[in-house]
Amino acid sequence: MNRSSQDRKAFTLHELNSAIRFAVGQAFPDALWLIAEIAEANCNQRGHCYLDLIEKNDDRTLAQMKATIWAYDYRKLCNKFEGQTGESLRQGMKVMLFASVTFHEVYGLSLNVKDIDPAYTMGDMALRKKEIIERLIKERLMDLNRALPLPVAPQRIAVISSPTAAGYGDFFNHLDRNLYGYGFIHVLFPALMQGAEAEQSLLSALDRIARVAHLFDAVVIIRGGGSSIDLSCFDSYALASRIARFPLPVLTGIGHEKDDTVADMAAHTKMKTPTAVAEFLISGLRAFEETIVDIQGRIATLAEDLLRDEHFTLEIISRRVTRVPVLVASAQNRLAMHIRNMKGTVRHLIRRTTDKLDHVDRALRILDPANVLKRGYSITRHNGQVIRDAARLKKGDVIETRLNRGAVTSIIGEKKEVRRNEQEQTAFLFPGPDGA
Repeated sequence: MNRSSQDRKAFTLHELNSAIRFAVGQAFPDALWLIAEIAEANCNQRGHCYLDLIEKNDDRTLAQMKATIWAYDYRKLCNKFEGQTGESLRQGMKVMLFASVTFHEVYGLSLNVKDIDPAYTMGDMALRKKEIIERLIKERLMDLNRALPLPVAPQRIAVISSPTAAGYGDFFNHLDRNLYGYGFIHVLFPALMQGAEAEQSLLSALDRIARVAHLFDAVVIIRGGGSSIDLSCFDSYALASRIARFPLPVLTGIGHEKDDTVADMAAHTKMKTPTAVAEFLISGLRAFEETIVDIQGRIATLAEDLLRDEHFTLEIISRRVTRVPVLVASAQNRLAMHIRNMKGTVRHLIRRTTDKLDHVDRALRILDPANVLKRGYSITRHNGQVIRDAARLKKGDVIETRLNRGAVTSIIGEKKEVRRNEQEQTAFLFPGPDGA
């Protein structure tokens, strides 16, 4: 049976919250120790510290609550914590807090931190992150993507981001409006950048890019801003290992100023913001252009040097060509002089040779036996041999004496001695066969 709205008992929101506040106060009258992970820590100018605490099961968030450390307590607790751990409160730490549970009608449920146990300096998130990093190092994946060569002029960019993210707008605005007028092609592959489904969405985007990897020079993952709690998807082993093995260089600009995520560590190049990634790409093209300009300058210099050297060579050749007639005339004069000298030498040799031949001819005519016989001399032979020495003959030898006209045969009757000068004269006029 329906009752009218006038008969229903209803609470106002303030009454409900007041009742909750009373119930919380009754349930938790005293401060208690609790364990939680710091997902985010911020301190304002007044010295108050505001914490976002979480508890997770694997990658699923089980609980989340805000906590406050008022300035008076924070100074004391911070000095205590840093003095024992060497670190300040930061994201990823798992801490044990002594806090009271409070509920405010306007601000809701929160914790008022009174004390911290410094023994808890590493939270579950940081421990899991550390384990993932160690696993990537052990599997030799951490530097795999970094080993890929980044193109000298990366202009075709595959972008993984949420299409509504402010960081994405900052990225392509900075890229497309660069001061140098460089042209970039960037294609968005939409993905969730936070939440329980973000990890799978990022992996799916990488898979889509991998199928058309030949069309791109690099992959950029950008996010920009947001709570540190929402970055937990970037500390996943599955995402980091996929980035490490990706066939293209992966650049990250997730938009956080504190610790690097595991995805940053596995990427080829990490930047803090999407704008920084865009500036990095622009600087790559700028460096490429400067290299081209430098090469052009060196080519121009080399060409000028070559032309100058060739011009100098041509001038030398030109001078040599100009001197050719002079050289030819000089060579002709030297040749004519040599010819004249050779003619004179030949004439002298001919004259000397002619004189020698005339002298020999006269000597031969003088020594011709016929001419000798004409002068009154004779030639005596014994047994066909010319007799030069009478001592070789004996009494009774038959000799033949040849005269200018005719010959006489004689028999040796007796011999007589002749003077020495007469013998020498006879030997000169009638030499024997051996020239003696």
